[in-house]
Amino acid sequence: MYCVSIACGSHTRMIQEHQVLAKDGVPLVELRLDFLRKEPDLARLLKDKPTPVIVTCRTPEDGGLWRDDETKRLKVFRQAILDGVEYVDLEENAAKLTPRYGKTKRIISYHNMKETPADLQAIWDRLAQCDPDIVKIAVMPKRIGDVFRVFELLQANHSKIPTIAISMDEMGLMTRLLAPKFGSPFTYSTFSDKRVVAPGLPTYQALRDMYRYEHINEETEVFGVVGNPIGHSLSPLIHNASFAEAGMNRVYLPFQVAEEDFEEFIDKSPLIGIRGLSVTIPHKVAVLKKLTRCDPAVEEIGACNTVIIDNYDRFGYNTDYAAAVLSIEMAMGGKVNGVSPLQSCSALVLGSGGAGKALAYGLQVRGVRVTVTDANYDRALNLARQLGCNEIEWDLRHGFKCNILANCTPVGMHPNVDETPFEKSALREGMIVFDAVYNPENTLFIKNAKAKGCIAVPGIEMFVGQACLQFRLFTAHPGSATLMRKLVKQAISNIRIH
Repeated sequence: MYCVSIACGSHTRMIQEHQVLAKDGVPLVELRLDFLRKEPDLARLLKDKPTPVIVTCRTPEDGGLWRDDETKRLKVFRQAILDGVEYVDLEENAAKLTPRYGKTKRIISYHNMKETPADLQAIWDRLAQCDPDIVKIAVMPKRIGDVFRVFELLQANHSKIPTIAISMDEMGLMTRLLAPKFGSPFTYSTFSDKRVVAPGLPTYQALRDMYRYEHINEETEVFGVVGNPIGHSLSPLIHNASFAEAGMNRVYLPFQVAEEDFEEFIDKSPLIGIRGLSVTIPHKVAVLKKLTRCDPAVEEIGACNTVIIDNYDRFGYNTDYAAAVLSIEMAMGGKVNGVSPLQSCSALVLGSGGAGKALAYGLQVRGVRVTVTDANYDRALNLARQLGCNEIEWDLRHGFKCNILANCTPVGMHPNVDETPFEKSALREGMIVFDAVYNPENTLFIKNAKAKGCIAVPGIEMFVGQACLQFRLFTAHPGSATLMRKLVKQAISNIRIH
C-alpha cells in the first residue's frame, strides 16, 4: 500500500486534493496539518473523509512547519484520536504524552534531516517502547553506506513490529520504492512534483504507474540504472513498462551513486536483491574493476554499460556499441548478403568518453577507418592509442573529410538545445550524421544535418537499441523497440512542453 502526503496551506485545498486522490483510487492519505496557514479544523477536514487518513503535525526540528505552541499540537493529536482517525504520527516525546485511545493506530516516528545516526537500532528500540503499531525512521544519507544501513535496520526489525525505514533524498529513493520487498506496511508519496514535502519523495503517479509499487513483493527481482546524476534517466520508464508488458515480477529503479561510493554500492547490491544494472555516467569505466567476468568487447572498449549480477558474480557487457552501429547500418539500408554497408567508410567521432569509445570500437569492427577528436586532446590521443585508430585536434574537425560524422558528446542535450558540436556550414550532402544525444530527439545537430541533405540518425535509435539489448540480457527475452520508442518520444515531448 502507498500513502499520499497532502501538504498545502488551506483547508479548502486540502479537502479538494483528498477528494481527487480518492477518485483516483489512492488507498491512504497523510494530512500534513503543519502546512496549514490557519489553526487546524479537524471537524472540517475529516467530515465525510473519502479515504483512511494519517494525521501528522510536525515541528521544524522534524522536517515540518508547525511553529505554534506544543500544547496546541498535542491537543490536535488527541482530537484526531477522539475523532477516530485511522493513524496518528507521533514523534517520541509526543507519543509519551499522548495515550492510546479507541481504534486509532500509532505511528511512532523519528526524523533526522541532517544525517543518518550511527546507532539506528538504538533509536528503533526507543521508539518500540512507546506503544507503537508502526515504527517509522526517516534519516538523511551522506554516503551510500547510510542507505544500506537503513535497509539492514528494516530487515532486522520488520518482523517484530511493522517498520517503515526511509533514507531521504534522491540517494535514498530506493528505500521508498523497495519498501514492500522488505516488509514495510506502506510508503509515502506526494500529490505533485511541484510540491516539496520531504527530500526524495516520489509522486504517487510515478509510484503507482511507472514502478507498479503495489505489485512489488518479497519475490520481486530488482534491476536499475546507476549514475550521477540520474533523475533525468528515461530507463526506468521503458524497462518497467517492458517488465509489465511481459508479465514479469521485476522492478527497475534509478540509483544515484557518487563516484566515491560506487564500489561500495556494487559490493552491497546483492543485499537488496539487485540482479542487473545499466551503468551510465560517470561509472562506465570504474565498474570494470568490480567485474568478475566480461564480454571481450568490454575489454576492447574499456567501458561497460550493463552488469548482470548473480550473488557476487558480476558479468559485464557493452550494448552501446552494437546499438549505435546497428542504427547507422539501418539508416544506410542494412546489410546486403551479410555485408555491412559500413565497410570501407571513414568516420569522425566527436568525443572520447564512454559513448565515443563504444562507437569507435563498433565502427572499427565493421571495417570503418575511424578518427577520433575531443575538446580534451589528451583524451582523444589515449583513445586512439587504445583502439589503434587516428586522432585529430578538436579545432580541425570542420575540415576533416569523412563519410560518417558522429556526435558522442553531450553538446545539444536538453536543456542546452541551441548548441551543436559541429557547424552547419561544414556538413556535406550525403554524409551519415549520427547523434548519441536523444533528448531532444531532433537536436540542432540533427536538424542541421537534415537541412543539408545528410542521412540523419537521431540518438533515440541508439538509446532504444541498447535498451532492447539490455532487456534481453536481463531477462533472456527480446525487448519491444516499438514500445520503448513510443514511451521515449512521449516523455521527451512532455519534458519539452513543461
